[in-house]
Amino acid sequence: MFQTHQSEKELLVSDLELSMDYYSTIFGIKEQNLKIVDEDFGFSLSLKQAEDLTKIHPKKLMPEVYGVVDTVEDLYTLYLNFRENGALFAFNPRDTYDDGTRAKEFAIRDLDGYIIAFRTKSIMKDQILFDHPLAF
Repeated sequence: MFQTHQSEKELLVSDLELSMDYYSTIFGIKEQNLKIVDEDFGFSLSLKQAEDLTKIHPKKLMPEVYGVVDTVEDLYTLYLNFRENGALFAFNPRDTYDDGTRAKEFAIRDLDGYIIAFRTKSIMKDQILFDHPLAF
């Protein structure tokens, strides 16, 4: 199995139980002490119940968290797993370009509107980026 590379992030949520259920379902794992931890691909996310719902401020267009995978094949597998498990998508797989590099990415959205993106490692624009024949 592949690994993501990301730093842990804590998200303030409106309904902790509902959020834990959503993340556990889409990742296909069980929660561990208010954390979503998928040891198969190295992703960890902490959730915290908001005492004041006005303190929940997800970014509208930018991801709160990025998970990075090594290959397009890994990204495609992850995307299919999320789709099969009923994830809400902020955007479907696409090419991204930034400062002379490119990557593929997609993002899921949670019940409070937080966006979590998954992308391949960036490569130089002139390098070949493998496209999965069934993907994206």
